[in-house]
Amino acid sequence: MNVIVCAYGEIHLKGANRGFFLRKLERNIKGILPQTTKVTVTDTRVLVTDYTDEQQTVERLQRVMGLISIKVCQKVNYTQPKDILAHLKKLKINGKFKVEINRANKNFPIKSPTFAAQCGDLILQNNAQAVVDVHHPDTIVQIEIRNNGVAYVATGAQKGLGGLPVGVSGRAICLISGGIDSPVAAFLAMKRGLAVDFVHFATPPYTSDLALAKVETLCRQVCTYGHEAKLYIVPFTEIGSRIQKNCHDQYIITLMRRFMIALTEKIGLANGADCIITGENLAQVASQTIQGITSNNFVAKQLPILRPLICFDKEEIVNLAKKIGTYETSILPYQDCCTVFVPQHPAIKPNLTDVLAEEEKLDFDTLVNNSYNAILCKNLPNTYAE
Repeated sequence: MNVIVCAYGEIHLKGANRGFFLRKLERNIKGILPQTTKVTVTDTRVLVTDYTDEQQTVERLQRVMGLISIKVCQKVNYTQPKDILAHLKKLKINGKFKVEINRANKNFPIKSPTFAAQCGDLILQNNAQAVVDVHHPDTIVQIEIRNNGVAYVATGAQKGLGGLPVGVSGRAICLISGGIDSPVAAFLAMKRGLAVDFVHFATPPYTSDLALAKVETLCRQVCTYGHEAKLYIVPFTEIGSRIQKNCHDQYIITLMRRFMIALTEKIGLANGADCIITGENLAQVASQTIQGITSNNFVAKQLPILRPLICFDKEEIVNLAKKIGTYETSILPYQDCCTVFVPQHPAIKPNLTDVLAEEEKLDFDTLVNNSYNAILCKNLPNTYAE
């Protein structure tokens, strides 16, 4: 009988709150798997059984925040060490290998190093092509000796995402443009336990329905990492046009960003968000200098602004986008509102006093309320939910 055994990481450190974290983890795993699959959290492990497609189940589990490893194991019932050894006689091992023992049952009569040596000797006796190499093995035989007379034997493991279960840290609302950075920022926020909703600023007719469809696809791709989300689509054409018409060119992007933060906070406060997430990256573009970022900070009155990518290199962001599956969508050539209204020479170090003077040329609150009252909200289900 094969069992998929999952290990979790940081949750071990949560003390009296561990139960809360484990309930969230169990809920998230069940949400990404078919309802017929059985998920049991027990004895520092998550056991997944009654699945129909082993490979698909493992692939989905690799998208669950909080898990550090996923192993397809054979379940061995034992009363004595010889019961486990009898099972190991059936293993077929070629090349370099080593044995790792996790002796959770402290009443098991043989200590881990001694039992690992016994298991290795037995494997060598029954596999002529096998060679012990504890430093560079091709195969790691992992034996978990649990309580209640059950052991799990695996010859390989898949790495999990790590982090914390989505939802244990609260809820965030993330600005998403359609570029490379913001989906990665949302992913990293989720990895630290935040459930994430999205807000996108659309500027028809300057931006197309294809651009909007691209953003929705990106949000859905992020949602494959195990949670449902909402996408708030904010009409931004009037705001962008008013700024372009009434304000100095060099402050267009700075002012647009301030409106976006104000609207995002308003949406977040109305929908239970605990913080704002942006994909800003220090000094990547003119609006993301310290001065530009500071200008945004003064707009948000109640929600903190978190910037998961603030100190990443662009190459690091691109590599992570490729890893999580959003890169190819992000580089599709559809304009967003920032590229539509970007001036030729934006202010690199905008002075806040000058920014506020330019903002006085606009009816800030009215423009915010007009856009807010015309928001379209889309529900984005967990893609893998059955």
